[in-house]
Amino acid sequence: MGKSIADIKTERGIGGPPMLHGSDLPAKVNSVTIICRELREAPAQFKSPAIMDFGKPVYDKQCMAVNLTNLRILASLAGFSEDEADSADFDVIAKKCDGKKFTVVKTLVMNPKLGKMTPSLFFQS
Repeated sequence: MGKSIADIKTERGIGGPPMLHGSDLPAKVNSVTIICRELREAPAQFKSPAIMDFGKPVYDKQCMAVNLTNLRILASLAGFSEDEADSADFDVIAKKCDGKKFTVVKTLVMNPKLGKMTPSLFFQS
């Protein structure tokens, strides 16, 4: 017997809890506080290297994708210097994030897929 659809979804990281995006914040809201339940490595086929699961839902979302820029900010918040960020141990960063409150700021960035400015989220350093 082959793989089930559920097996494929699990292997590829398809689905999962609803993720927070910059567009989920109301127009007049520029930042939000989140509590990290867990910072985990994203599945292999996922475009971001990590996912942060929230202790409490934020605008009905349970987690957010953590891109390389945000992962470097989290490394610096975990005590690594800017020069050490890329070689920092992910498990150490993740452990230092567990249970911590973070402020996430909405910023406009160029979305290359859409060819226009869209809201994105970055950890406040």
